[in-house]
Amino acid sequence: MQIELEDLIAITAKMNVLYAEDDIALRENTSALLSDLFHTIEQTSDGLEAFALYTAQPDHYDIVITDLNMPHMNGIELIKKIQELNPLQAIIIISAHNETEYFLESIRNNVNGYILKPIEFDQLMESLYKTAITVKERKENIAYKENLQLLVKQKTVELEENYQKMHEFLTIDKITQLQNATMLFSYLDHHDTSKALTLMLYNIDDFNHINKTYGIEFGDNTLKKVGEFLKFNISEEINLFKYNSDEFVIVFEASITDPVFVATQIQAFFRETPIVETLDAPLYITLSCGISTSQNTNLLLSRARIALKEAHLKTIPNQYNIYENIPSSKKSDEESTWLLKFREALEQDRVIPFFQPIINNHTQKIVKYECLARIEEEGIFIGPAHFLEAARRTGLMSNLTRCMINKCFKMFSGHNDLEFSINITTEDLMNNSFIDFLEIKQIHYGIQADHVIFEVLEDIIISDHNPTVLASLQTLKKRGYKMALDDFGSDRSNYKRLKTLGADFIKIDGQFIKDIDKNSRNQSIVASITDMAHSLDIKVIAEFVSTFEEFTIVNALGVDFSQGYFFNKPLGHLI
Repeated sequence: MQIELEDLIAITAKMNVLYAEDDIALRENTSALLSDLFHTIEQTSDGLEAFALYTAQPDHYDIVITDLNMPHMNGIELIKKIQELNPLQAIIIISAHNETEYFLESIRNNVNGYILKPIEFDQLMESLYKTAITVKERKENIAYKENLQLLVKQKTVELEENYQKMHEFLTIDKITQLQNATMLFSYLDHHDTSKALTLMLYNIDDFNHINKTYGIEFGDNTLKKVGEFLKFNISEEINLFKYNSDEFVIVFEASITDPVFVATQIQAFFRETPIVETLDAPLYITLSCGISTSQNTNLLLSRARIALKEAHLKTIPNQYNIYENIPSSKKSDEESTWLLKFREALEQDRVIPFFQPIINNHTQKIVKYECLARIEEEGIFIGPAHFLEAARRTGLMSNLTRCMINKCFKMFSGHNDLEFSINITTEDLMNNSFIDFLEIKQIHYGIQADHVIFEVLEDIIISDHNPTVLASLQTLKKRGYKMALDDFGSDRSNYKRLKTLGADFIKIDGQFIKDIDKNSRNQSIVASITDMAHSLDIKVIAEFVSTFEEFTIVNALGVDFSQGYFFNKPLGHLI
């Protein structure tokens, strides 16, 4: 086989060679020839030195050329050691021996070429060419594999990215970036059915009008803003989903919080916060909400949808409605009646404050009054059990509170020796103008702030959902008003918060006072609450004291004040 020098150089020009030969003259002559063919030639005179050079750079040499007979380590030993490090190393033997045993040993050690001394040029060219071709093919195979691995890696990354994009497309709402209906159904399907869930279905009131008036892009921005505002108003353990078109779903375990609190908070937030601020006027929106609670996750959405439809039937925006398993027609008729009655009572100034005395247990004298709302209708005074829910659903709770404040401040303006308490709600505390309204009425009627006690429910101090509520309570405290926690013990009582709030009074829930003279467990509860309150310098009021026996026990347990029918029912005048 005639090898053209140009063909050989084209292959070997970038290759590196390690050449081991103890014959100086032969090594120098052969190296001179090899240097014209290869990129670099490393020369050594014995096998041990050759192996040291190889181990220093095991990936550097493309071809190893070695003599067989060398001092310190012969060629066969060198080959074996090199192949332990790199079984694919290309090796050529140059030897004066032409015996079968040497050829066989070379074959056993996967030697690529065997050149006899004295070296013939054509034999050398042919052996170098064949070996260089082998090295070139191996390098190309390695490069191909590496390129293939890189391509596989790139494709894997692309597939992962595409999977992520597809996953987001299937599970994330494009406009709001909230979890979508698919994730909602997945959440419901995988929920532990031993725990009841509460689902709140929100719908933007008259969203079609927004799209028609301001355009689709503005409508999309509105959806995004609503999602952000809803997320702001809920805690981490409450889940938020974007459902259909202009609908959102909030889901949480029923034991976490009261859905009425969440609904009231969200209503108040949207009432006070515009979706967009413009130079002309800020734009506000409202949402209606249907609420259902059940351990059966298959019923939650359908029941929430029924409750939402009933909320819409009221034809009043910004409503929430709780699903109840009673005929909807009867329920709707009754609700509609009270919605109308309550609104008319406000408009016709028929909301009347009644006053129930609170007794100092030690002196048994009246020292304060609780102010309670009634509706006057044809000479009959109707209690809040009938109209309070209507006030909530019509979004008129703040109107009721302000009406009571105005009339009660007027009543007590001439009785500066008496304290009086008024119930306030989360809606009041989240309304930016509430405290300003109080200040105006206080100045107008000359009421001392420390004679006014605001009664709040426990859930207000338990919740962390919105710091505005606690901030408003602290502002009222700084202005001299007093605070009472109503129905204490009926919810998840939080003693730690009492000090933070700065409560002046605790009103023990009536369930612990009823028949307390016959119930040792309730006696222990009342004693525990009283001791705890006194340790925090908080006075205690027992509600719903109905008999002499009940009064005797609460007095003996150290309760400071009592209120109930044993002393007097609520009256339209002061005693």
